[in-house]
Amino acid sequence: MDKLLKMEKYQLLHNSLYWCSMIGIFVMGFFTADTYVTEVMGSTEEIASSLADIFNGMVYDSTFLLIIISGILALILGQEFSKRTINLEISAGHSRKRIFTSKIISYLIAFNVMALVYPVGGCIKEFGRFGIEDGGMFFYNIIKAILYSCLLNSAIFLIAILVCCYLQDSIKATSVTAIIIFGLSLYLGYGMMLKLPVSFLPTYQIRIAVSMTPLFQPIAILVGIIWIGILVLLSWIKFCKCDFK
Repeated sequence: MDKLLKMEKYQLLHNSLYWCSMIGIFVMGFFTADTYVTEVMGSTEEIASSLADIFNGMVYDSTFLLIIISGILALILGQEFSKRTINLEISAGHSRKRIFTSKIISYLIAFNVMALVYPVGGCIKEFGRFGIEDGGMFFYNIIKAILYSCLLNSAIFLIAILVCCYLQDSIKATSVTAIIIFGLSLYLGYGMMLKLPVSFLPTYQIRIAVSMTPLFQPIAILVGIIWIGILVLLSWIKFCKCDFK
């Protein structure tokens, strides 16, 4: 299992599309950071007062970014189905359970890192403006944002993995994933405006998590666990039925 997981990470680390996307998202975060100084948590009148506000604000407003990152994930993972590299792993004697587990772990780690590069780029840009006045509070906010971002963004990324397991084609999986995440984003935006139920969405819970002070937020944790559990189960069921001959 450990050897297979290392192989998966090695493949991702040597994927030029992944690194080009990582650099692009960092640059995007760097050059859009100024917009979060006057609009910390969306289009409000609130003005950022610390570097932690910038980080939290960029995590809060990363819904559009999830569409891009999920599409990239679907494109890269979809190629493993299209190019039948998974077939070679099975032919090499690895069990489906090990292959599936290693891909889930490696892809979630890699793309959660990609998502966090965006606010990191913003903080680097705004460091000269704010600095770090209260180190304890700064790192508390950063750690909280990272924990909830990884938990709830993983639920979104698992949608891309589920689509790949069903379609087994990189282009189709990328298109369908982008449409689904975009649809969820539209629902979030209009749902908040029209007072529709949105608390079940991981993207909504991310916003709640970073905009509130307490570290332990049971609803956000519960939503993340339920989404992850259901999507992993559905992906595994379909992965077991895939024809890799």
